[in-house]
Parts: sequence; structure tokens; C-alpha cells
Amino acid sequence: MTSGIRFEISSGEARMTLCRPETGNALRLDDIVAASQWIVDLARAAPNVKVLRLCAEGETFCAGRAVEPGAPRGQHPESTRRGLVDPILDLYRALHSADVVSVAQVQGDAHGLGCALIAACDLAVVASTAKFSLPEMHKDLPPTLALSAVLPSMHLKTAASLVLGAATIDGRGAVAAGLAGEVVDAENLGARVDAVVRHLVARHPVALKTVKRYLRAAGAPDHQTNAELAASLLSGAMSDIRADQHKNG
Repeated sequence: MTSGIRFEISSGEARMTLCRPETGNALRLDDIVAASQWIVDLARAAPNVKVLRLCAEGETFCAGRAVEPGAPRGQHPESTRRGLVDPILDLYRALHSADVVSVAQVQGDAHGLGCALIAACDLAVVASTAKFSLPEMHKDLPPTLALSAVLPSMHLKTAASLVLGAATIDGRGAVAAGLAGEVVDAENLGARVDAVVRHLVARHPVALKTVKRYLRAAGAPDHQTNAELAASLLSGAMSDIRADQHKNG
């Protein structure tokens, strides 16, 4: 199977491009693990990189996590955590902890994991036509992992509407909710993000790291605690739901 993410480095910019548009850029677990490791390795492998751009090919930014044959189905919470929960949290943690400034360039719809990745980035510029949702509850999956990523920046009531009320918001709604920082017309998206990246690449790395570290501390002081709670709750809930489904045949 081909990789769902293309990794590139050029002139102070690292770029992760979601490149499986035929599946809505839904991410498999191996994609998630590869992305986490690549981000962690950036500081050593490419110390001159100052900015990480996250973008996508096709009409959809990211449809969420791919449904994979043979995905972990063990009922024990620890099995669920090791096989599913921890890899996703590792990716959020890698984006959160990296000293490079991450910028999401969102040309299309983002759902579930896609929304969380946008929230995990430091900056997000979205097309006005893009749509955003957290639809996991349609499958009775409590999206606590995604919530751990979006809640440091998104209004609590909006997050509740997305999860419990099955709401969908557009680009302007994403900015109003705190999920994104800017909304532009789709035809201007690339040019705007290019300008942001040029500005960041021209800055002194110490200045960028200082601002990033302050925003990290001030914006999500309990990041690790929230992630741990999200992991524990989801692992237990999935175990209980599967046990109940098995019991009821």
C-alpha cells in the first residue's frame, strides 16, 4: 500500500502533504506513526527548518481515521490503548511539542482526526468553503482524543455541539469557534499560506521558539493531563461498548 503522507523539506520549510485523495485523505495507523516520528526527527535531521506546513491533495483535507481490516479489536482497555489510542496521541503530542511552527493549510472538509490535526497546529488558515465536524458519535465512539486536541482552542459549547449535536461548521464558523485563525476564499488560500511561511522562515529561530514555547505553556498548560484523561476514558468506553455488543450478539 502506498503511503498516505508525502514528506518534504526545502528552504527552511518542512511539508507534510496528505496524498491519498481517493479516500478523502483518511489516515491509517501507519501514516499516523510515520508522521509522528518524522516530526520528532525534524530537529535532528533538519535543524534549519523553522516551519512545518500541513496540507492536502484533492477536495477533502482529511476525512478522519481510515477504517482498516485487522485493526485492534481486543476488548481489554490496555490493548485498545496500545494499538489505537497512543499512536494518535503521539501525533498530537509531536505537533504540540515541536519547536518548529506548524501551519495547517485547509483547502477542504476536515472530519474527526482531520479537525484534531488542525487544532494541534499552531496556525490554521482555512478555505471559506471547507466544512468541519466531529462525527464519531454516529458510531458510538466518544471522540475524547479529538477533544483533547481541539478544546485548548475551541469554545466548549461549540465542541459539544459538534460532538453531541452532530453539528457541522464552515470556515468562518471554524474561526469564530477558535479552531482556525484565518479564513480566506479558496482561490487565495495557497497564496496566503505561502506568505505566512515566508514570514516565518525569515524570522530568527530563537524568536520563533520562544513564542511557540510561551503559547504552548499558556494555551494548554494541562495538555498532558488532558491527553491522559482522554486516553483512559476512550479505552475504557470502547472496551465496555464492545463487551455489550458481544453480549447482545
